[in-house]
Amino acid sequence: MEFLKQYTNKLRSMNGTTDSNGMPSQGDQELKQKEEVNEKTGMIQKIGKRVQDFLKMFEIKPFPGDEDNPMDPMGTRLIEGPDGKLYNENLIKQIGGFDMEELERRRKILEKMP
Repeated sequence: MEFLKQYTNKLRSMNGTTDSNGMPSQGDQELKQKEEVNEKTGMIQKIGKRVQDFLKMFEIKPFPGDEDNPMDPMGTRLIEGPDGKLYNENLIKQIGGFDMEELERRRKILEKMP
């Protein structure tokens, strides 16, 4: 910011601030407009950066866990089935292992639900 102010002052000294009639010079008026726009743009960029940083704190990943420990949206561990798909560990325990017919039956029931 300091550099811009120095540059602005240099331009003002070159252009002058008033014309021969004592009115503000055209160059000075244009410089003031550009300076105002630059200040507003800089302020908006700072606010935008702060908002982005704030929102990153609440960033929600599609699934908790990671590649080594995948989990469903509720935080239940997922385990790989014989077909290569990931299944809820509690569901597999509930049905007594990887009974693919039972899993398919439950999937069809859930697909019919709105």
